[in-house]
Amino acid sequence: MAPLRFHRVLAPAIRLLDRSSGEPNAQPTVDQERTRFPEFPWDLRTLIMLFPQDAPFRFLNLNVTLGLTGTLFDQAKNWAGSAPKEAFDLQFCLESKDTAATYKRYHSISRELSYQTPRGVSFKLGEKLLFEGQWPKYHIQYTQPEDDLTLSMQLDSWPGFHWWVYSPRIYCHYTSFCDCRLEWRWREASGALSVPALHDHGWGKNLLPMRTPLRVFRYEVLRLPESGFALSLWTEGPAGLELKNMGLIRRRTEPPLIMKHYECKVLAWEVFDNYAKQPCRVPKRWIGTQRGENSEFTYEAERSSEPRAIFGEGFLYAFSYKGRQTGARLPSQTVEGSGYAEHLGFTRR
Repeated sequence: MAPLRFHRVLAPAIRLLDRSSGEPNAQPTVDQERTRFPEFPWDLRTLIMLFPQDAPFRFLNLNVTLGLTGTLFDQAKNWAGSAPKEAFDLQFCLESKDTAATYKRYHSISRELSYQTPRGVSFKLGEKLLFEGQWPKYHIQYTQPEDDLTLSMQLDSWPGFHWWVYSPRIYCHYTSFCDCRLEWRWREASGALSVPALHDHGWGKNLLPMRTPLRVFRYEVLRLPESGFALSLWTEGPAGLELKNMGLIRRRTEPPLIMKHYECKVLAWEVFDNYAKQPCRVPKRWIGTQRGENSEFTYEAERSSEPRAIFGEGFLYAFSYKGRQTGARLPSQTVEGSGYAEHLGFTRR
């Protein structure tokens, strides 16, 4: 009975701290958009792109974090600095059809990074990274000399954004939807692509509400027809406590569809070592179901790339899916395509 009482008391308390459902979301305010470090112990930004079938790439992930989060998102064993406030975590993965260019390293904020906090975003890490701009436009340059890789990206945000969490004194995180113009050179090949993208910004303290430890985090991005996205979030605390499990469907010309509940049923597992050589269970096949506003989106997915052990104590990977949409806010149709997953938890014991 103890786990049941724990769930009944803690879950409602956590939900009361989150005011995301009522927070304005036409565009971020100056205070919401600016870098919140060192006011908060950590501040992160993530860029995610999913590419069409005829493109040479599957997905792109670029993540920058100032400070350590104190959760599974860190690779704590790789931080050799004297203080968490000195850590700048740069993470990158460009997954192609047959290989990947990856990067994961902690840099020193005081010695290597130039950044500004008053408005928007401005990061410069030597010749490797430039990330600057202010809503709705951003510019990113990234180089990886060891792979002879150079990228230039121009982001133009769509109207509106989505709050995942809004607990101002504890933890805030939102997703902006963008159009991205990507110019790239990788070894002997080069080109340019225009694709929809996600730009996430989050900041917070080093403990989740009520000192709840994060046990599972799973974030899926599915590419839909007509430049659309479906996002699925599954998070758990101790003893299977649901923290936030929900979905979102967004198309360029339509208001977002909030799917208030998301379920993930794993059909098959595989085991891979994470960065610390801990064996972890990773879903091979699964069924995801989003429900909300008298609508439902159910899909069966299968991992289609090698898990890249650069995402904290977990992995990034690509997958393919086929599903069915029904309901008042969704056209009844079969959809299929590609997806991207961020996966933490399920350590094998």
